[in-house]
Amino acid sequence: MLKVSRTAYYRYLRGDSYQLTSEKAEYQQLVEQTFAKHKRRYGSRRITAELQEKGHSVGRCQVRTLMKLVGLQAIQPKSFVPRTTDSTHGRGYWPNLLLNQPLPKAPNLVWVSDISAP
Repeated sequence: MLKVSRTAYYRYLRGDSYQLTSEKAEYQQLVEQTFAKHKRRYGSRRITAELQEKGHSVGRCQVRTLMKLVGLQAIQPKSFVPRTTDSTHGRGYWPNLLLNQPLPKAPNLVWVSDISAP
């Protein structure tokens, strides 16, 4: 109903609230810098790997949580789709010579090929 987790509700009743420690605040700053450095292309796994290479002991779940807190989400590149056919060329095409012919009566009587490359 309140869209708050049970743990957060009971922590609130106890008077506890989520505060970033100085170490986590530093990690959050590092995550933001790495994210900006790589032009919003790096997700939590790559950011974690880069921070661990630099000697910081930070886990992927922690990086993911820090990214969610700030609202960082990596851009997913569009998948590569090869464009092999150019349908807008000015050349003509060969007509279908089998269109008005009767069906072949035996195998290996009609051969068909396609060379679409310009």
